Amino acid sequence: MASREFRRVVAGIGVDGRSAVISDTAAQPLSLGNIAITQMWSGALDARVDSAASLEQSTGPFRFEQLAQPVYAFMVAEYAPGLGRDDPGMHFTDTADHFHVVEGEVVLVLEAGEVVLRAGDSGICRGVVHGWRNDGEVTARVVTFVLPATRAAPS
Repeated sequence: MASREFRRVVAGIGVDGRSAVISDTAAQPLSLGNIAITQMWSGALDARVDSAASLEQSTGPFRFEQLAQPVYAFMVAEYAPGLGRDDPGMHFTDTADHFHVVEGEVVLVLEAGEVVLRAGDSGICRGVVHGWRNDGEVTARVVTFVLPATRAAPS
């Protein structure tokens, strides 16, 4: 089975202390015959998810406050054309944001630059100041998984 390479962009703290792209590479798949697995990111956890939690506890609407709480979230974000042109919504949270662009394209805006991410690209924001912009003509859809994280250190 032929495997596809996926683009992996990692935003972290640059040597100047500002958020920046610290890696932009192709992630290499592991071929296992009829399955190919491309690990985009991995990290140690010191907690376990409560698989016995009720659906109501797990499927409520998004709240900005949850980004400061010790919870994780799996979301789909939709960025309308023109979003962020005047203000990309620069923000910071102590989270590790994992995302995969499924439709359209978005611009990940960092303190020390920006990077265009297209459908099929993935990225990780490692607890850094960042924002989003959609310069395209269509809505961009991004699957995002947000985890509480420790503070990032310069790379």
